[in-house]
Amino acid sequence: MKTILLAGAFLLAAGAGVFADPRITVQPSPATNTVSLGVTLGNHVSATTTNGPLSYQWRLNRGGVTNDVPGATTSSLILTNIQVTQAGGYTARVSDASGSVESLPWAVQVDPSFIKITTGPVVTGTGATGGAWGDFNNDGFIDLFVSVGNGATSLLYTNNAQGGFGRASSSGIGGGTGSSWASAWGDYDNDGFLDLIGSVYGGVNYTFHNNGNGTFTKLAGDPTVAVGTANNAVWADYDHDGYLDLFCAGGQNYLFHNNGHGGFTKVTNSAVLKDASGQGAAWGDYDNDGFPDLFIARVNVPNVLYHNNGDGTWTKMTNAPFARDISVSQGCSWGDYDNDGRLDLFVCNNNARNFLYHNDGAGAFSKITTGAITAVVAASSGSAWADYDNDGFLDLFVAVRGGVNLLYHNNGDGSFNRVTTGSIVNENGTWIGAAWGDYDNDGFPDLFIGNQQGANSLYRNAGNSNNWITVTCQGRLSNRAAIGAKVRVKATIHGREMWQLREISGGGGLASQNDLRAQFGLGDATNIDLLRVEWPSGLVQEFDNVAPRQFLVIREPSRLEAGAVPGTGAFQLTLTAWPGSSYALESSTNLSTWKPVATLTNETGGVTWTNPPPAEDSALYFRAKEL
Repeated sequence: MKTILLAGAFLLAAGAGVFADPRITVQPSPATNTVSLGVTLGNHVSATTTNGPLSYQWRLNRGGVTNDVPGATTSSLILTNIQVTQAGGYTARVSDASGSVESLPWAVQVDPSFIKITTGPVVTGTGATGGAWGDFNNDGFIDLFVSVGNGATSLLYTNNAQGGFGRASSSGIGGGTGSSWASAWGDYDNDGFLDLIGSVYGGVNYTFHNNGNGTFTKLAGDPTVAVGTANNAVWADYDHDGYLDLFCAGGQNYLFHNNGHGGFTKVTNSAVLKDASGQGAAWGDYDNDGFPDLFIARVNVPNVLYHNNGDGTWTKMTNAPFARDISVSQGCSWGDYDNDGRLDLFVCNNNARNFLYHNDGAGAFSKITTGAITAVVAASSGSAWADYDNDGFLDLFVAVRGGVNLLYHNNGDGSFNRVTTGSIVNENGTWIGAAWGDYDNDGFPDLFIGNQQGANSLYRNAGNSNNWITVTCQGRLSNRAAIGAKVRVKATIHGREMWQLREISGGGGLASQNDLRAQFGLGDATNIDLLRVEWPSGLVQEFDNVAPRQFLVIREPSRLEAGAVPGTGAFQLTLTAWPGSSYALESSTNLSTWKPVATLTNETGGVTWTNPPPAEDSALYFRAKEL
């Protein structure tokens, strides 16, 4: 847990309340500032005297000991790149020829959990509604697309793998984005490179195809780019054909089915389009049947949850509590906050109490009406779950449109505490969307927040001693980006054996998308007993005794099938996966010693190899290893 250092007790110097020279006319204001690491912070005093000249000395009381601040001898005090050692109580001693007087104290609280990034293009940009994290160039470091909603061009920032970002001005992705509202990464053509969808408020959407060389091509004539006034865009393979489909929420909702040939078909007769409007949207398999369900947050009408029946049809859930709750709902986010293996739901409300729904199983939800997370009335906009301190329980960030943001720490018992320290929750702005992503690959999620009327914010997680694991899933039969895959880990944390769940998300919250990698906090666990991946294709992989503190890449197995060739005595092996995979085929007579047989390249989605009839009647075993 973080440590907050507070100012100690203070006594005014003799004469401070007497109208005598010198006299302090302006005291430090505000009396208290609470900030994150790395910020620049200042305060000042004003004084008058008839017995000048005036001199100043700022002093710091820390732990009951007061010392002069070196070099702080003017009426203003500026603290740059604040560290924990600068927390405490500051006073200004003002002196003239007749004596001195001490100002009222200025308390500075420093939250060591996050470091506020104050330089670089990401935080000098303004007008953002949200951001989407995704490794578009496959270098192992997540990049950031920022959607800008004030009419300016949206921006793509490339991670330089050294803790900073540069604008990808030659990528071809910046122009023509219009007044963007939301964005999300997804590999819609399964070529191994993330593509981008963006929704435009009052205009048409844009879809950029990743060319695989650091550049993008904007789709033209596709139904997805003919949508107007969309607030949110979210990916999911709702029919499990291996290709990502798209839902857009707005004044009118839209559903697009991926036709598997590099484009989309507009769906016009789906039940999910019956409720005409939407503000936020998020896919999540709440009943663990393997098919993504769809929640739509709406304004001044009931929010809706559609159950995916698995056959291309949907059922509107009319008995759930959110079907009766009406507010000015904005963003929404799925997350298993109590580690029971089922996705729970959070909904942001504008100037009303937010909604939290616990998934009780069997398709039922309970509305949580007590506790910190539903107690605050604010202009809540976007939301995002992440275990920011890696203690094994999901925490929640809420962006507030006009005010200070909200951060809730999960206590691990089903309850939350509101975090009140640090710049993250004490800086005013028109905050719209937010997204967690570990951009420096230290195992701790960092946070981007879009500010529609000011500078955007980026906070680097300072980390702690807790263990973690980050899992990248790569689909072979499922969609390549593995959106919709469930990753579960079982580990013993502080003597308690428990499971955790992450479902790879194609966007949500509002206007934003978290890191596509599954990130788990492990507390003091030194071993992961079991790691399980449930792929949208239905395949399941399990791994025993996995070491923490690593970035693990898990590839979905290609499908290996064998069949006899009639009338020849030979048989064929067929490998099915997305094009671009190569395999080393090996054979064995005893499952112990293996020898190479062939190298196969999958260029069309499947590759077949024929084994001639054996010279003698002996058993042969085959295996294929992806290169």
